[in-house]
Amino acid sequence: MKSTKELQFEALYQSHKDKVYRLCLGFAREKELANDLFQEILIKIWRHLDSFKGESDISTWIYRIAYNTALTFSAREKKKEEKKTEIPANLDLSEPENYNSEQEIRIQMLYEAINELPELDRVIATLLLENTAYKAIAEISGISENYVSVKVNRIKAALTQKLNPQPHAN
Repeated sequence: MKSTKELQFEALYQSHKDKVYRLCLGFAREKELANDLFQEILIKIWRHLDSFKGESDISTWIYRIAYNTALTFSAREKKKEEKKTEIPANLDLSEPENYNSEQEIRIQMLYEAINELPELDRVIATLLLENTAYKAIAEISGISENYVSVKVNRIKAALTQKLNPQPHAN
């Protein structure tokens, strides 16, 4: 029999796994590192689930954990040895969604372009891809909602330039 915490974590995992994993891909330049970061985020969510007070939306809380963990992970750029915290083995934690190869190539190109952006821009771009509201992006990243809007316009221009470079006219 699963505990209330296990059921709650499992439900949160199912509803947020793909978005959190894509955030990991936005921070980590290699899939193996993204997987390590994903596991680290899951462990932190599991550890702190009992302390969630409901003062914000649970999605914002999860992304704030993911964002802060990714910042720390990115700064040290290597796998950190975690204390031996284990997520119970009896939970249904299916893999994040798979993509067909053409879609995966386009997504990989997008994430490669995103990875070339400055760190804050990478986070904003990744959250934007998840249809995260500007207000939530502002709360997660710690900048104003107006500045999020400015950053989004600059990010879109930078990504457009990276993905569709214009030939130089002579």
